[in-house]
Amino acid sequence: MPVANPAAALGEAVGKLIENDIFEAIRDMAIPLGYTIGPERMTNGEGNTFQIDCVVKDSSNRPVVIVDPKYLRYTKHNRDKGSWLCVAHYNLRKAFPSIRKSITILSGRWTSASKALIRGFGIEIFEIPFKTLVEVLSAHGVPFDWHEKDRATARRAWEIYQTLTEEQLEAIAGAITQGIKPKVVQSVEHTLTTEVAVAKEITDVELLLKTSHDEFVFSRFNTIVGATKYLLDLVADIPDVSRKLKLG
Repeated sequence: MPVANPAAALGEAVGKLIENDIFEAIRDMAIPLGYTIGPERMTNGEGNTFQIDCVVKDSSNRPVVIVDPKYLRYTKHNRDKGSWLCVAHYNLRKAFPSIRKSITILSGRWTSASKALIRGFGIEIFEIPFKTLVEVLSAHGVPFDWHEKDRATARRAWEIYQTLTEEQLEAIAGAITQGIKPKVVQSVEHTLTTEVAVAKEITDVELLLKTSHDEFVFSRFNTIVGATKYLLDLVADIPDVSRKLKLG
């Protein structure tokens, strides 16, 4: 089937292979434990909607784990896709306190700066290097590494990819994900089968306060006790608590 952008079409197709292969493994583990799994459009408290590819829910239909795979061929798109992940997952975790873990599966060319930013928002990263994609697809006759302006190779790669059988596609997916799939499943399973973290396991507490003037004050504490003391100090019947807010 002719497409306007064969490089994008091939990238999307390979990304879908990765997504389906890993999500099927998560599903096989989660369903016997009483959880459901599937894509979902989730809305936060401000009315913003985010499409999440994999949401694991408990028997009360509450989201517990969210998983988002993201593929990049060119590093110039790191900021856009990385920022989307940070904003989406952070806002959804605020809106749904039942979410205990958020995961992203990064495939392709991701910079160290983008990965550090994503981790800074509490998102667990599993990575499939671009080199792995190139090696696996090349082994099945599909070129995957070309210059951005080389449309001829991109189109040839897309045409070859479309001739692959279901068995070949399954083999490609398995070869691409074999380095991370067991780790992803283990991470999700650990969250689903363990109790909510108790106080002695908490090492970082973040507070985001919003004032009546739509100002935001962010604070970080090493202990629950420290955060609690800070909040208790704000419990005062005064019109302006700005002098008591922890700034910086």
